[in-house]
Amino acid sequence: MRLTVLGRLRLRADDDTEVAIPRGKAATLLLLLAGHHSRTVTIDRLMQALWGENPPRTAMAGLHNHVWALRSALGHARQGAEDRLQRTADGYQLDLRPGECDLIEFEQLVREGRDAARRGDHERVAGALRLAVALWQGQPSSQGTTASPPVADLLRAWEHARITAHEDCLAAEIELGRHDDVVPELHTLLAEHPLREELAGLLMRALWLGGNRAGALEVYTATRSALIDALGVEPGAELRDLQSRILRGERAPEGGATPPPLSEPPRQLPADTADFTGRDDVLTRIVEGLDPEKTDGAVRVVVVSGQPGAGKTTVAIRAAHRLADRFPGGQLYASLGGGSGSPRSPEDVLADLLRGLGVPDVAIPAGAEQRAASYRTRLARRRVLVVLDDAADMGQVRPLLPGTSGASVLVTSRRRLVGPPGVISLPLAPLTHEEGVLLLTRVIGRERVEAEPEAAGELVDLCGRLPLAIRVVVARLVTRPSWSLARLLAKMRDRRLVLDELAVAELDVRAGFTVSHDALGELERRVFRRFALVGTPDLSPWALAALVDDDACVDQALHNLLESHLVEPASVRAERYTMHDLVRVFASEQGRALDGDPEIEGTAARAAFRRVFDRCRMLIELAHRDLPPPAGWLAPVGPPPSETFQALSPLPQEMAAVVSRDPTAWCAAECETLLDILIRGAELGWYRDALDAAERLSSFLAMKHRRSEIDRVYSAVARAAAGDALVSARAEFGRAHAAAMGGLLGDAAAILTSCAEVFARAGENPALMNTLVLLSFCRMQLGDLAAAEQLARDALDLRALTEDLRCEARALRQLGNVRISAGDPHSAVSPLRRALAVAERIGEADLEAVVLSSLAKALIALGELGAADDVCRRALTLLDELDQPVGHAYVRLSHSRIVEYRGGHREAIGLIEKALRVFTEFADRRGEVEARHRLAVNLLALGQTDQAAELAGSALTLARELGMHRKTEELDRTLAAARAVTTR
Repeated sequence: MRLTVLGRLRLRADDDTEVAIPRGKAATLLLLLAGHHSRTVTIDRLMQALWGENPPRTAMAGLHNHVWALRSALGHARQGAEDRLQRTADGYQLDLRPGECDLIEFEQLVREGRDAARRGDHERVAGALRLAVALWQGQPSSQGTTASPPVADLLRAWEHARITAHEDCLAAEIELGRHDDVVPELHTLLAEHPLREELAGLLMRALWLGGNRAGALEVYTATRSALIDALGVEPGAELRDLQSRILRGERAPEGGATPPPLSEPPRQLPADTADFTGRDDVLTRIVEGLDPEKTDGAVRVVVVSGQPGAGKTTVAIRAAHRLADRFPGGQLYASLGGGSGSPRSPEDVLADLLRGLGVPDVAIPAGAEQRAASYRTRLARRRVLVVLDDAADMGQVRPLLPGTSGASVLVTSRRRLVGPPGVISLPLAPLTHEEGVLLLTRVIGRERVEAEPEAAGELVDLCGRLPLAIRVVVARLVTRPSWSLARLLAKMRDRRLVLDELAVAELDVRAGFTVSHDALGELERRVFRRFALVGTPDLSPWALAALVDDDACVDQALHNLLESHLVEPASVRAERYTMHDLVRVFASEQGRALDGDPEIEGTAARAAFRRVFDRCRMLIELAHRDLPPPAGWLAPVGPPPSETFQALSPLPQEMAAVVSRDPTAWCAAECETLLDILIRGAELGWYRDALDAAERLSSFLAMKHRRSEIDRVYSAVARAAAGDALVSARAEFGRAHAAAMGGLLGDAAAILTSCAEVFARAGENPALMNTLVLLSFCRMQLGDLAAAEQLARDALDLRALTEDLRCEARALRQLGNVRISAGDPHSAVSPLRRALAVAERIGEADLEAVVLSSLAKALIALGELGAADDVCRRALTLLDELDQPVGHAYVRLSHSRIVEYRGGHREAIGLIEKALRVFTEFADRRGEVEARHRLAVNLLALGQTDQAAELAGSALTLARELGMHRKTEELDRTLAAARAVTTR
């Protein structure tokens, strides 16, 4: 398979035949996914690319159709390649391998060229980049795609990468002495890009090296005219300098001229840390970012920022020592005092820097501007590394930057500094667990760590892997050699007291947090301390806004918190924010002191949590409106929360639009937060409201087979509602669903039997009807077909009392399933067709799909394979639109039976293996049993008896564990058949 995007969009199969790619929106989709290969492209971005800012209501269905079309094309290009186009939590992702796409090859060759450039291997640079440029078959084109801003942005980025690679290639060839050879190529490129000064400079240098000074000066004149005519600007300093040197009649150099060195280069770096640990990636990026050999005419600046205690200064000093040999002009160091509460003025810092450059006090000018000018003059075209430690903001740093290339600047700050274009910003994360344990080992000794490895690991984790916190622990252990690690660990396990333990002399984690916290405004402090009220690791803006009751200003507060590194962007694609564990402890301390305990009535903390709880319910209701109702679940009986709260605290329109645009994606992104809020709300006594929200959220949880999450939330409500029989029974019904989804059919049946008694006594007929249907399913799977059929009939007898058409369809479907299991598919067809008619009448695609799935089984058992095939395909189409992978897998399993009966055992195995992967991913153990059984049957038909016996044996073990008695009997027969063939 080969996909080309660098030019005409084309897809070729393994046999080199061209595979047709649909034009228009499907081609646009392919282009974007290829351009972001192996990374998710969000639904929002895809919608904008395909339909602009205002997609139609049918956009999601249209997107699914285009995805299906691309999967089909990929499958034609290579068997199984349709699985490369995956649905993720936030969008879609296309996984391509090296050799399958020209864009990936181009990127690999460019990386190879850059690596060679760092080593000074110009021959390898030229070779790699020549191959990269040759991959382009014309200009990047939107041919066959839908024109839109995301596509235009992508094509512009590709074109920029192409011309940059070409420039770097030609520059390397000039370094190799091939200046005459590249002149024609440079003339052509400059004609195509007359405003690129880099190309003009390369052509001028190539002509100059070849002795053609007049030609070089003509290039300058033409470029200057083009820049003035198009942009109204003069050429940059580098091009002007090149012209001046040619005019002066200088000899063309092989490299740039270097000014004479300072008489005594400054060496001001503080001592490196002897036990420095880890940080290899960030050190590499700092060294690469400050490498003076890579200058593009601008001063290279790297800013390392991070929360207090992250080790910013230690990392900066280690990197500066690594770079020292590359800066023969010296290394300057200045502490800016940004975290002290009284940052140093640039004027004072400039005086120190000038002294470091050898300027006597009497010669230091007065005033910041004059000092900055003198500083820039002293650094002009000299390779000096400047380290500016603990900057308060970019306003403090800007006057301290050199004016010309050659010098590089490394800045550390507690805040994220937004600098001019070209500044490389590197946020510093905590150490990894392994790095933290290694740091502990290096200081206290291997023997103490190896004696208590588990305690050592937990100590590092309790320190949040912050270097400062680990060093405090080290200080305690070094001064107390008789202490075991477990003794200190016991003192630190109380999260409320952990910061007390992380303070020794000047090493004080809390003090570092306090400095950053005290610099915040009032709203930022309120957001900060209430962040910890919700237990999930990260939160979205909607939750933070509810916690502080301020939708209008929370965005600016978040911006300030992000700059201070007290809050960090979460490592997910959606807009979510997180807090370091120790920062969260500090925030909790602030919250208890100022807002009280949410357990206590009347406190600000409880009121804040009630606001976020109510907003959570409103957003779940909004998502619930646009999601298909889950088959077999109880419908919420309470009034929608919006009827109560929308007038008091309306949802911002933008927030509501995000949920309504793609409720499934929103629920997936927010699931952990929603569950935590509902569970905590139930524990605080609001269990009825929590149950109502859980029943609405079940539309998503059931569709995505989130079994463990279902069990968590319903178990919490059941515990909180102890003594409230009806609420407890509804919560237990949810738990039973989770158990059945996991194959724990005996457990589910026991719970449902108790629920049915409660619902019958209370006259809750809709709940009773649903309970009987699910109980019938469990009894059927457990092998008690007589009880299963009676339960289905009992449910149907309640139709007149409930008028619940959804449950009627499910009861009819269940009756059909029981008869299929009993070996009477003929009598199953009638109730199944009645169920289908009801499902079609109420217009629920999800319900229609599951009925179709059962009908296909009956038709297969009757040998009506053509009709069954049509029914399966109809169900698969519905489930594709609903994006329900588990339901899709069950229908795919039914479809494999049709293929199997037609003799296509290998094709059937492919279908079953795809279904098995889904069942395994979603922990659907009943599905795993079915899939393993069908695999065994097909492998046995192909004569692969050993594999068949192994699969049948594993399925039999799992079926026995789940109590699936009828399936156990079937698997016993299959296993016996496999063993009989093996022993012949």
